[in-house]
Amino acid sequence: MRFFQFFILISLVATLAFAQEQTETPVYEWGDSIVVVAGRYKINVKNMAYNYESISAERTLQIASHSALEVVDMTFPTAFVQDKKVFGYGVGTDGGGLLNLRGMGGKPNTGVLFLLNGHPDFMGIFGHPLPDVYGMDDVQQIEILAGPASTVFGDHAMGGVVNLVTGSRYEHLISASAEGGTYNSYKAGVSLALQKGKNGLHLTVGHKHSDGHIDKTEFTSTHIQSGWQYQINPGWNLQLLGRYVPYTFDDPARGDNDPAGLGLYGDIRRGNGEVILSHDLKNWNGSFQAYSNLGHHRFYDGFESHDFTHGFSLYEDWRPENKNYSLAFGSDALYFGGKASNPFSAFVNRDLHEINSVGLYAIGFYQPLEKMQIKAGVRYQTHSVAGANLAPMAGLTYHLLPQWRLFTNYQTGFRNPTVTELYLFPSANPDLESELVYGSEAGTQYFWAAGHFIKLSLFRNEADQLIQALPNTPPPPLVKFINTGKNTSQGVEFQARYALTSRQMLQLSYGYLDPGQVTAYNPKHQIKYAWFAHFSKFNTALYGKYIEGLYAGNKETSPLPDYNLLNANVEYKAGNYQIYAKALNILNREYLVLPGYTAPGFQVRLGVRVGW
Repeated sequence: MRFFQFFILISLVATLAFAQEQTETPVYEWGDSIVVVAGRYKINVKNMAYNYESISAERTLQIASHSALEVVDMTFPTAFVQDKKVFGYGVGTDGGGLLNLRGMGGKPNTGVLFLLNGHPDFMGIFGHPLPDVYGMDDVQQIEILAGPASTVFGDHAMGGVVNLVTGSRYEHLISASAEGGTYNSYKAGVSLALQKGKNGLHLTVGHKHSDGHIDKTEFTSTHIQSGWQYQINPGWNLQLLGRYVPYTFDDPARGDNDPAGLGLYGDIRRGNGEVILSHDLKNWNGSFQAYSNLGHHRFYDGFESHDFTHGFSLYEDWRPENKNYSLAFGSDALYFGGKASNPFSAFVNRDLHEINSVGLYAIGFYQPLEKMQIKAGVRYQTHSVAGANLAPMAGLTYHLLPQWRLFTNYQTGFRNPTVTELYLFPSANPDLESELVYGSEAGTQYFWAAGHFIKLSLFRNEADQLIQALPNTPPPPLVKFINTGKNTSQGVEFQARYALTSRQMLQLSYGYLDPGQVTAYNPKHQIKYAWFAHFSKFNTALYGKYIEGLYAGNKETSPLPDYNLLNANVEYKAGNYQIYAKALNILNREYLVLPGYTAPGFQVRLGVRVGW
């Protein structure tokens, strides 16, 4: 399938949707629908000046097989995740759940910001998140915000933001699940969720394992999460959340560094905790958060590290009643770092490294006309090594019709260098400066009956001072991290959602990306599609993606073959019981997401969930 076939398919869906709207479907009054973007500020859906998506827990369980990150990969037009194993992503430049969004991300992923319940989540030394820690069973909502977003969210938000909301909805006192499938893959879990009066308590314990689809791709993890929630009064809520995830993995993807094919064994233990005091009052909405993220990593070659991230944040959203303006503002601070060692190598810097970062932001919304909203904001961020950054933004939304909006925005992002890039190995460079990106976007969205929409976005990102490991002249070391020149990426995102009947939904997205010179894991064309249906006691999902123009290296080096993945999920519900079957890579396509490393073929999973 080629580009023009993509275009024809998209045009056909759009034509059908408009025809349906004109003849049968009632108008959906979406103007009063309000979302809270990653816990930072409220906004009417109709006034979104950027590409934003929210995915429910039900969709997550239908689409994901081992990680919530799979849902981002399978639904958002320009998102690409390097997913090469049955369970788990691993760690390193070719692991760790590499996520690129609109051509930004990096190896490993440090250019897309991950939030956990609204606060930043990354390893103190390496500077990127570990999606294997999140899992999928306790994820209640996934938010995706595309484009540079450092004005509100700060460091790392160059390509966008992914926010994972976790917890329990207290539907059952006790819930249990078990699943088994191909490659000796299995997982099981049990959870307790007790709500009494103003108090809510939940505890989840899960375990999963896979032998892997090829030699040395084993993965084993245990996931423990607990939380306490206290409703102080109708406007104030207190939460204490904690998580501990130990896991081990093997990965033969070291290429030239692994001529004997020994794999990359890792033993990782990570824990995090957070205290969230939130309020939702008549004119004020906000929260105070304090959080910690701790980790211990040990690898096959003797490398061992301990890292930490401690932080707090304060967010407020002020919306005066019967006014045409509102204001959101906040402050956040991070203290992070760690130390590493290797008794078999003299090249690891064993010193303790600590970095501080503090930021302030404000964003205002003004509606001068009934059909128009303007927004503008700025962040000031200080970093104890890289210095200060200023991140402004501005946006405009205009309604041609009550259900048809046009939007445009200018956004900025930055990423400060990580401890690894600054200090850890001989390639480190303590003189590195922050990466910067300046983004512009324009688009349109048409809504009609509930759940129906068509959305088109055009974007352009101009990045500067990108950090790359390049040959060092003269050596040693052989390579060194330096701030390189500029890179421009641009593209198109299309999304459509259309209800065939009251029980069937079609979803289609298409992403076109010209990533400039940063072609590694930034495919040129992506089509993602899904059909969801509900018949009697059965829920069915047929979903997949088509990838074209994929490279493993920058400047169009190491081309990888095009491929199509088709998956299915069928669920049967009877009372408190749910039996399900997943079929992954139904067409048994042999494909690569890494040179010389074949991704998993056809897989089957059978499982059951029950609640009392």
